This record gives sequence, structure tokens and C-alpha cells, in this order.
Amino acid sequence: MTESDGGCLPVIGSGAVGERSSTACEASVFDAARSRVRSALRLVRFHGSMEPGRAPPPQVRMPMWIVRRRPLRFRGVDNIAELDRRLRALDPWLPQKVVSALVECGHLDEVRRQARRGDWCCAREWASVLAARGERDAALGVLAPFADTGWWVAVEAVAEHLVGWGRTAEAIALVRPAAERGERSAIARLAGLLAGEGRIDEVIAVLAPHTTDTFRARELVDLTAGCGRDDTVLALLPTVPAEPPFGELPAVVGLPAEVLERQGRVDEALALLATRVHHPNGSVNVVQQYAETLARHAREAQLRDFADGPGGVHAASRLSVLLEEQGRVDDAVDALRPFVATGDPNPTVRTAEILFRHDRVDEAVELLRPEPGLAYYEAWVLQSLFIRLVERGRAQEALEIVDGLAAVGDMSVELFGLHVWLLGELGRTDQAIAEVRARPDVDTVNMRGRLVDFLTFTGHFDEAIGILTTESRNEWDVATLASLLVRVGRVEEAVTTWHERDITPRPKNYWGPP
Repeated sequence: MTESDGGCLPVIGSGAVGERSSTACEASVFDAARSRVRSALRLVRFHGSMEPGRAPPPQVRMPMWIVRRRPLRFRGVDNIAELDRRLRALDPWLPQKVVSALVECGHLDEVRRQARRGDWCCAREWASVLAARGERDAALGVLAPFADTGWWVAVEAVAEHLVGWGRTAEAIALVRPAAERGERSAIARLAGLLAGEGRIDEVIAVLAPHTTDTFRARELVDLTAGCGRDDTVLALLPTVPAEPPFGELPAVVGLPAEVLERQGRVDEALALLATRVHHPNGSVNVVQQYAETLARHAREAQLRDFADGPGGVHAASRLSVLLEEQGRVDDAVDALRPFVATGDPNPTVRTAEILFRHDRVDEAVELLRPEPGLAYYEAWVLQSLFIRLVERGRAQEALEIVDGLAAVGDMSVELFGLHVWLLGELGRTDQAIAEVRARPDVDTVNMRGRLVDFLTFTGHFDEAIGILTTESRNEWDVATLASLLVRVGRVEEAVTTWHERDITPRPKNYWGPP
């Protein structure tokens, strides 16, 4: 089957053939595909097994996905719940980390073999390889056994390929049955596809029954923007209660306020948001949206008043962005200064970012640099500072700050992580490796991961493999070990290592011993 045939993916099962589209266009596409599939199936039943290379009589055209399709190695796994379990547990499927290593190292035969044995992760990757080669029918044939079951993950993957090839009508026909069954992701994908085709009435029809779901309501608002249907959208959104209950989601007022704003009814939008801004059950998200609305309409005076009142640091942050956009850098810094003085790290980092963007590097560094002798520090603030210093070739200065903090107190795990990262940035990887090895907690997942990363980065694959023993019960360790085995050419051992790992359930402690 080729694109010129106007056909859709010939997937057999509850998720595709047998359910008609609601539009004439989709119905014609669907019916044509169904007719070809049924003809092919009759030929298959008459001529025997579907072995690779077994061609139909020359006068009858059979879709390539049937010619290539092997008997399913995962026969009986047509239960969507079981497929979901396999994806969550990656049992018996290979993890993406290992599959990516197989592809990168050119072991495509192994990827194809695992795909034919029913490994979804390999099937998805192999289909992408075939699609990149232009073998579109073959790519769809690889995914077909999974999509046949109606499993949404596979249906979505097929739809993505079809959309990428400009066959949106087929993708819509494929996705619609899952959406009609209530699959939430399918509803969102169908609405997006319809919107891309300009079929806004259908978008509204698909999403209207689901506006009590915040995500679907969000999609309704986004996909109808600029389409002249705002009054309809407002009527479909849930009614806003006069008194907000405790824990009310910010979208309850946020979405209708957004629609009002794009209609030009800015004061009404602000009034709606204000019912929550000044209420104890309000949300910081609503405060931020109120400030954003004022900023978008250049209401600087109101935004300043809001920052001095209930808007606080959130409004001040948005005010600083507005002022910076106008080229008023000093005013932007001054807007945040009262909140920086409180010791809050968030406005401090925002102020430093403004200074960095305008090449006032030394001011920014001094603002973020911890005071000498400081025993407590925010690791993420230090990381923000160090990233900027490294970008400017000042990694040594960053390392001196870390060592100065360590000299005052203990070298915490977070601080040590920054320390060895900076050693790596300075090219001192051997020192970093030695220091990680010397840690008493080197056998924890955290430190072992750092050590393996350094060894891998420096090309010491065999040494990294030696650290990651097959007895480890941590799946990340086993996946990393298997991917390294692939990179040194020990493919069969890599696959066996993953499949024979200990999958006994256990409490998760990512930072403690395995």
C-alpha cells in the first residue's frame, strides 16, 4: 500500500477496523482500507501461513505489512492491561537506554529480532529506523501487532508516523475509536489533529463532554483561540462558584479569565481573578495570572500596586520582566530588591539572571556568592551560579567557592556533586574519579552512578562494567550495565543481563545501598 492509494493503516482489531468515522472523508478512507485488508486476509487464509517472502498471486495486490508479518511471538498478549504492565515494568521488554545503545552502535539486527519477538520498545525503534529509510509500509507492519490490540500507546505511535507523512485523515480515523472509548490521551490527540485541519466545530464536539477535566478544558481553550468561538467556549466551561472551596484548582477561574481577556474584556477577566486573589482559598497560580494579565496590557502602575500588596514577590517578578523588556534594567533590579533583602533565594536568582543577561557578571556573582564561613546554603542557588561561571570560563573560581564552603563544614553529598562536576569541567577527571572512589558511600546508587558516568565519559567502559555487578537489584544499574555491554560489543550478554535481573518487588530508596 502506498500513499497514492489513499489508504489508511491496515490494522485489524478493536482499535481500528470495524469502527466507522463520523465524517464522510474518514469513512471513505476507512472503508477503502478495510476492503483491502479483508481481501488480503482471504488470500492469506487460502494460501497458508504468513511467512516472510511468501507472495500472493501476481494478479492480486497484497499490502506489504501482511507479506512481512510473522506469526506473533507474543500470541495471547492481547490484553491491554498486560501491555501496560509490561511497559511499566519493562518485563520482558528492553529499556530505552539499551535499545538506544543498540541503534547507536549499529546492532539493528538485534533490534529487529527483539521486535519480532514482541518487544515493544524495540518495535517502536525499529519502526522509526524503517520510516527514516522510507520503508513506510514496513514500519507500519512492525507496529501493527501492537496496534491491533487497541493499545493506545501503539495506536498513538502509528498516528504520529501517519501525521509526519502528511496522512492526517488516516491518523484521525485511527485515533477516533480510542477517543470514543474515553481514552483521555486519545481525546486530546484527536482534538489536536482536528484543530490542525481547521475543523473547530469537531474539536468542540470532542472536548465539550469532558470540560470538567481540567486538562481537556485547557485544550478546549487553547485549540479554539482566534477561531471566533469564545462565547461557545465560555458557555462550556464549568460554572465558577461565587465562594471558592478549599483546594479549588486555579483553572476554575483561570480558564474563563483567559477567554475573557482574549475577547478584549480585560477588566472582567481581572475582576474574576480578583475574587480569588484576595481570598484565603485562592492560589498562587491565580496571583501570577493576575500579574501576567496586567503586564500584557502594560498596566505598570496597577502592577506596582499589586506587587506592594497581595501580589508580593510574584507580581514583582513579573514587573521586573516587563521593565527589562522595555530596556529599563536598573528599574527591573530595583523592583526585586526589597524581596532580595528578605533572604528569599528565588528573587535573588532572578535578579542575578537579569544581571547576567546584560553582562553585569561581577554584580551577579557577588549577589549569588555565599558569605565566607556560611554553613548553610541553597545547593540549587550555587548550581545556578556555577553554571554561569562555567559558561564564562570561570570554573576554577566556582571550584574555590565549593572548597571554601567545604572547609567550614562537612562536604555534603550535594556539595560534593558540584565539586566533582567542576573538576570534570576543568578536565581533571582522573582526580574526580579518585575522589569518588575514596568516598565511604561509594556503593550507594548516587555515588556509583557518578563514578560510572565519569568512567564512561573517559572511555573506560570495561572498568565501568566491573563496577556495575549483575547482582545489583537497582534497575538503573542493570540498564546502565546492559547499555555498556552493548557499547563494547557484548550484545547477547547485554540482553541476557537485563532479562535475568532480579525483579522481586522491594521498597524504593534511590539514595541508599542497593
